[in-house]
Amino acid sequence: MNGLGTRIQDADILVWLPSPMGDAILCTPALRAIRRHFKSSKIWFYANPVVREVLSPCTLNDQWLQQRGKNPLAIAGEFRKHQFTHVILFKNSFASALAVFLAGIPARIGYAREHRGFLLTDKLHHARLPNGKFKPRSAIDTYLAVACELGADTSDRSLELSVDPAANDALRTKLPELANTEGPIVVIVPGGAFGPSKCWPNARFAKTADWLITNYKATIIISVAPNSTERQIAGDICQLSVHKLINLGERPLAIGELKALFSASDLVITNDTGPRHIAIALGRKVITLFGPNDPAWTESQYENEIRIIGNVHCAPCGKPACNKTQHFCMQAIPVETVCDAAGELLEGSRKQAKITVLQQFTETSTSFFVDPNFQTALAGLGLTSTDAVFSFNAAENLAKRNLARFRSRLQFEIESPALTQPTTVFLKRYDSPPVMIQLKNWLTHRVRRSFGFMESVSASQLTAAGLNTPRTIAYGEQWEALFEKRSFLITEKIPDAESLERKLPDCFNKQPTSANLKRRRHFIAQLAGFIKKFHETNYCHRDLYFSHIFHSDNNKFYLIDLARAFKPLILRRRFQLKDIAQVYYSAPGRYFSNTDRLRFYLGYTGQRKLTSNDKIFIRKVINKVKRMERHNIKHGIEAPFTS
Repeated sequence: MNGLGTRIQDADILVWLPSPMGDAILCTPALRAIRRHFKSSKIWFYANPVVREVLSPCTLNDQWLQQRGKNPLAIAGEFRKHQFTHVILFKNSFASALAVFLAGIPARIGYAREHRGFLLTDKLHHARLPNGKFKPRSAIDTYLAVACELGADTSDRSLELSVDPAANDALRTKLPELANTEGPIVVIVPGGAFGPSKCWPNARFAKTADWLITNYKATIIISVAPNSTERQIAGDICQLSVHKLINLGERPLAIGELKALFSASDLVITNDTGPRHIAIALGRKVITLFGPNDPAWTESQYENEIRIIGNVHCAPCGKPACNKTQHFCMQAIPVETVCDAAGELLEGSRKQAKITVLQQFTETSTSFFVDPNFQTALAGLGLTSTDAVFSFNAAENLAKRNLARFRSRLQFEIESPALTQPTTVFLKRYDSPPVMIQLKNWLTHRVRRSFGFMESVSASQLTAAGLNTPRTIAYGEQWEALFEKRSFLITEKIPDAESLERKLPDCFNKQPTSANLKRRRHFIAQLAGFIKKFHETNYCHRDLYFSHIFHSDNNKFYLIDLARAFKPLILRRRFQLKDIAQVYYSAPGRYFSNTDRLRFYLGYTGQRKLTSNDKIFIRKVINKVKRMERHNIKHGIEAPFTS
């Protein structure tokens, strides 16, 4: 595509916009970059009526062509009338590429996906994960990549929309209440065109609205799409609220008027749906609630947004409708978290851009805590108290030779009507830990906690930091005077994942072709980034072998066995060195060359070249690895890095 940007100057350019309203708004940074770069060209936008209305008034194009149907032949005939020389496809469908091909437009630029690459003259490719799925990337950057390939300046990522003054006048006529408000105007968007899986419960929206009215004298407007499903949602919220709310299901606004409303609002609380992007593009304060979708796909880095993410075992699934018996991800977001975020934004004191909602546990008996989603399943096996857990033996014993005598590990399955299929879980039990080991553990962690609870806290903190760990479903403890009598931890098996000790990605087992070598380097870079992110939390693992690092089919890394993980107050670099040495030691020599190990280290440090300090650190790592090797040889154990 080199030089294409120069060839487009003084041309008739057709830009086919994406059809979802939200995607079209996310495309505006790329449209702005293209407009600025091709000042002398005539730019036509082709879009459906909704997209045209949301982007209008628009200074980024010269003319509009409105999409009236989906037949590629009919669309091609329409395009031929205008004799376009170039087309930029932000629409990613096969039909769009076929239409511009049939129209005979000489230069056709877009992403080679949906098996349409042969229809394009200039192609871009989405980055993919080793499993073949698209790598999560903000749509803003995906669209900007096209503009970048055309030679445009893509440094400005901000979204852009304008409001027609006539729409402001129409809004004042339809909603005269907005003229005399005591407090802030808050728009709540409880629907979602994607599907019901994105929707936060109606009762929680109602409670949030009541809280805002009570604490801020807010004027609350429920904004929904003009369809029966969303009108029902708005009606339910208004009925559940103890205060009077403005229901746009009963007084619908045109899209231009909706933009005017958002422009006049002080805060927008929304599911992850199109109006969120309207609010951001108009510079409003926004709270977005995420459940089934990965926020990375729509990341805007907007400074006045707080994203609240329901972090549960099955998210992000990307499904329009939840197939669970309970809507875990959206139900994980409590009203209190949303209200706190609203208070921060209304008072101009945003503390964090992203809030990951952690699991909630219920104490069903003395010091026995369980995730409510698994309470019935555990109760079905009689696991309702710490005593019951320690008398439980209907499970597979996972004892190994170097396991301390006070520890035991079991594996079993649970099932209940709340779970769609049997779930494998692991039980760790700590029975009468020696006093000296307890004291050492307390000193290491600088807090007096049981072994089971300590590991659950580490997992929770790492999850909040964005690192994947096995999901805790129950924990408990018992004490005798000052010391721990016993404790336990039950975790869920990581779905579709294996430890790196047992299974590496297929690219390590196949012939060293250029494609496989590229996948290997990508995997090593991701592993290095994962370990780097772990150490950036100030945690050190102390058992960071390949056996404790899991990799899933959807290319996620997980960290398990956090019993010894801690945050060193001093000598942190020493413990990090130990972790890196353990990774080095457990990486099989037949798969990982010295060059691979160097790539890992550079990825871990984020550097391109080694400094003198890096070389010293690496020598210390290698010396540590050799000491580990000598120790294990004495016990008849072969070192993996030499195999």
